[in-house]
Amino acid sequence: MNNKLPIELLLFDFDGTITNSLPSAVKAIQKMLKEFNFPPKSTAEINEHIGFGETALVSGSIGSGDPATIEKAKEAYFHHVKDLAGEVEVFPHVREILEYFKSKRKAILSNKRDALIHHILKLHGLDHYFSAVYGGDTSPCLKPDPCVSNQIIKTYQIDKENVLLVGDMTIDVETGKNAGIRTCAVTYGFDDKAKLAAAKPDLLIDDLLELKELII
Repeated sequence: MNNKLPIELLLFDFDGTITNSLPSAVKAIQKMLKEFNFPPKSTAEINEHIGFGETALVSGSIGSGDPATIEKAKEAYFHHVKDLAGEVEVFPHVREILEYFKSKRKAILSNKRDALIHHILKLHGLDHYFSAVYGGDTSPCLKPDPCVSNQIIKTYQIDKENVLLVGDMTIDVETGKNAGIRTCAVTYGFDDKAKLAAAKPDLLIDDLLELKELII
């Protein structure tokens, strides 16, 4: 790319983009299933429900649509996943790129529970890099619905062409396209490179450090 994109606001997905928190989420689901005597599920079976918020993750994993059952299972899941937060690793070069772009506005846009995001960010000393966290349990909609993205853009009063959404799944690309903002897909997370490329993000990168050469 000859011309760098002029970006004023960076919106980052969390799981699979900032942190490798998916293994601990799967482990927490498996602990919850055992606790409630639900049939065990493999990592691949649990992964089918990843990315759409914790209600979808839990209900899909337990195979139930009963609200009361889902709520009990979710609370057990949240307990386990918080206990496992110390196992969550930050992806390579995340801290470096956040520091490099420290003068830019940055926020988290995720379907994950707000409190869990804050907890993990604080554990790794990354919380000060983000002006806000927009998680799944306090937002009026979940990705790929663009309502939160639109709300953020309105709050910051930034032109859409100067906003970049960075994520590891096609749902992130869809969210950005639905909001009319630029998108960047990272290939080291959940969805594979071919699937991400088919979603046609504005940028497709293997390493966050590439953003240094792609945006200003």
